[in-house]
Amino acid sequence: MADDEELPEPTGEYSIQVGDEAKKTSIGFSGQGKATYPNGDSYDGTYDNGVRSGDGTYFYRNSRDTFKGTFADNKKIGMGRVNFKAGGYYHGYFEDGKRHGEGTFQYPNKDIYSGMWKDGKRHGKGTYVYADTKYELKGTWKEGQIVQGTWTFTDGTRYIGGFTQSKPCGDGVWETTKGTIVEGAYVQQVVPLADDEAGKKKDGTPLTKTNIFWNTATMVSVEE
Repeated sequence: MADDEELPEPTGEYSIQVGDEAKKTSIGFSGQGKATYPNGDSYDGTYDNGVRSGDGTYFYRNSRDTFKGTFADNKKIGMGRVNFKAGGYYHGYFEDGKRHGEGTFQYPNKDIYSGMWKDGKRHGKGTYVYADTKYELKGTWKEGQIVQGTWTFTDGTRYIGGFTQSKPCGDGVWETTKGTIVEGAYVQQVVPLADDEAGKKKDGTPLTKTNIFWNTATMVSVEE
């Protein structure tokens, strides 16, 4: 499910069940009801003058995902939870139908991001933990990507500095558990993929990869 997609608007072309009574439209209806939409989605919850407003549960037929929470003017708002059929969940705040505010997202591969969101994307303070390696990215995020923070490995070694496209970039510091500190900077180089790796983007331009290079400025090591 694309969680920030707009939900179907009332059109008068779907059925709504109110107790034992079946209505042909929700227009003008206020109260508790269950609607079934032309695309197979369904909503079971509160209506106010024909629109989803208040507590309710929305089921996405194609993805089999389920949202349970609060609606206003047909859109998700406030605290809610999405359970993904493919695995994982989002539990946190929504605004205007999108993830917005504090929330935790467990992805199908079991990675977890916990922190702030804006307009459906990771934005603000947050922490991302990789399920397979247990590596941790903690810091400031913008438009879904970390831009400044700490990359910590399972042995305690960590990088502190800037990031671009989720890879270290710019000035930074490496610290080891033994106390060694290495200061320097990362440089990113975007290059096209080799012909045997490639394919092209939809616009016809070649696919690319990003190489990163570390330049050491100073190093302070702890004597044994």
